[in-house]
Amino acid sequence: MGYLSQAIWWACNLTLALILLRAWGGRFFGRYPYFYGYVSCVFCSSLLRVYVWTAFPQSYRPLYWISEAISVVAGFGVTWEIYVHVLAPYNGVNRMARSILGVLLGLVLAKAFVELWRDPLRSLGLTTAELEGNLRVVQALLLLAILGLIVQYAVPMGRNIRSMLMGYAFYIGCKAVALSLQPRWGDGTGSVLDLVHRLGYSVALATWVVGMWSYSPDPAPDNSLECDYERISEHTIRALGQLRNHLIHSWRA
Repeated sequence: MGYLSQAIWWACNLTLALILLRAWGGRFFGRYPYFYGYVSCVFCSSLLRVYVWTAFPQSYRPLYWISEAISVVAGFGVTWEIYVHVLAPYNGVNRMARSILGVLLGLVLAKAFVELWRDPLRSLGLTTAELEGNLRVVQALLLLAILGLIVQYAVPMGRNIRSMLMGYAFYIGCKAVALSLQPRWGDGTGSVLDLVHRLGYSVALATWVVGMWSYSPDPAPDNSLECDYERISEHTIRALGQLRNHLIHSWRA
């Protein structure tokens, strides 16, 4: 199990390097900054952990949890990237989605910050693990929501965003299952669940290598989603106006 995990680790890092090299050669960093920022963060974090483990083993544990927290937060950028590109043609829906994503990320980070403020050194590991679990659940729900919109309104996607969505959704699904099963099955199955997580990430990286190898612009969509959003917004505003008038008349009476 150890040799297999180590082989998967090396394969993942080589794949990350290949993704970054291809992005550098194709000048894709500016097109998908959040996605490639996440990939760069994970790659640099992995190399830094190996160096610290070799040179300063006593500092490895705090470094691991700090780098893990940074990578988890950077991973939220992939979900953000997917939403920005899928909903780019729909201004109203895009603004609403970005507001929701920002609020959800802020709430999760605020909760983690409050817990760290009490005792940073002692609670670093537990808080980071909880932060990862919360963000994975939030991202899983957000990816399910965007998949529902894509299916419902037949939103067209280019090859890049489609591979980004498929790979990351598969990885988040594997990670969410592993995080949810570990407390129930106990620490004895930690190596098996870690292997599931690594295999899921390997599949995601392979999907990204193929799908992100060359730039593929998103096709032009129709405006049915935006029309539905505007109609719902008008109904909501009208309902709120009626409620406000009713409250004013009730107060005056």
